[in-house]
Amino acid sequence: MNILPLLEALDETTTLPGWMAAVHCEVAPLWTALATQGISINALVGEIEHALTELVPRGWAVFNMQTAIVNQAVNLVISGEGDMADELLADQWDSSTHRTKRVCDRVSAMGTSDATLHNLFQQRARLLRQARKQHDREEYAASIQMVHSQIEGIATDVTANKKFFSSVTSRQADVVNRAQLVSIEASLAALRSPYIAAVEETQADGSISRHAVAHGRELAYDTRVVSAKAWSLLDAIVEWALPLAREEADTRRARRQTEAAGSVDVDESGRRIDDREFSETCETLRFLASCAMGWWSRENRLKDDFLTRTFAEKDFIRPGLPTNHGIEMLVTADGQCAWFWRRTISGWTLGIAIAAQDGSFSEWLYAGPEEPSQSPMVDELNWSRVWDISPDWRTA
Repeated sequence: MNILPLLEALDETTTLPGWMAAVHCEVAPLWTALATQGISINALVGEIEHALTELVPRGWAVFNMQTAIVNQAVNLVISGEGDMADELLADQWDSSTHRTKRVCDRVSAMGTSDATLHNLFQQRARLLRQARKQHDREEYAASIQMVHSQIEGIATDVTANKKFFSSVTSRQADVVNRAQLVSIEASLAALRSPYIAAVEETQADGSISRHAVAHGRELAYDTRVVSAKAWSLLDAIVEWALPLAREEADTRRARRQTEAAGSVDVDESGRRIDDREFSETCETLRFLASCAMGWWSRENRLKDDFLTRTFAEKDFIRPGLPTNHGIEMLVTADGQCAWFWRRTISGWTLGIAIAAQDGSFSEWLYAGPEEPSQSPMVDELNWSRVWDISPDWRTA
């Protein structure tokens, strides 16, 4: 439902119109509640608008910073204390806030469904962790250039070689996504402008222009504020890029799996190249094992109807398995050990087992051409402990 007309009506009056009160007496408290919400929403929208209009032109991406600090910085800019506002926001990127660590960790986790792409993002995170140390050591000239390069690299990876810092429209990454607050027109797209601003003559004015920094036209960029602004921009870029990285990883994985379908070869780590449905199967089996531990804690045993009485079809479709999921389960006679397995579309079977022992649980993993018909206590050879994980369980 579109609530904008209601909010516009609330702007006119927070008192329930007489004709509406006549419709039903219970409408009055609902209208009052909506009026309260409308006031809060309008105030929030006003805060966001001020942050965008006052701080974005200065090079700040502010959506993951403390709201009270951002509002304070906005008021400082409005009152002519822009430098003080910059210093205040730069505090948000000191090591004690862990914001730079969070950005590095998020980059490290990007593209996980494709091993090759994921490894590249982990390498980016490795470099960014170096930049984080440089920022904390006040080596701002190094941290800024490192962050700038990774911003461009991330944008390039998720947009088929488009650039964030390009001043040529046809080469620019499209960073507008109305479903993301960080990617509305007034945010990342507007934030690009100060970073691609042309600097025609060599200067020492502290410009944040990436081109001026990279090409030696700005000689006073190595400050805490400029470095913090670069980290805030990187934070926004990562927020925007996360869903695009997932899409790119899924596309690469599907292409690779199509090419490898039917292969019996393994890669250098011993993982089967034809790994179709491995990730989805492993995720589901781990979920079932966790749930089984919970049920054992309630009943002190596991029952062989655990699957059918506990789970619905949707529980298996969610991680990407077909409707006829094909998961099998066996339980020992004493109900203290259970194991689950599934034969993937590649013909390779993956399994997981849990056993209650002395008040805690032990866990085993299985990967092989046949179904695991015996528990790991009986068939130790074909099951591996979790610390000796099978390559086929190292899901991309």
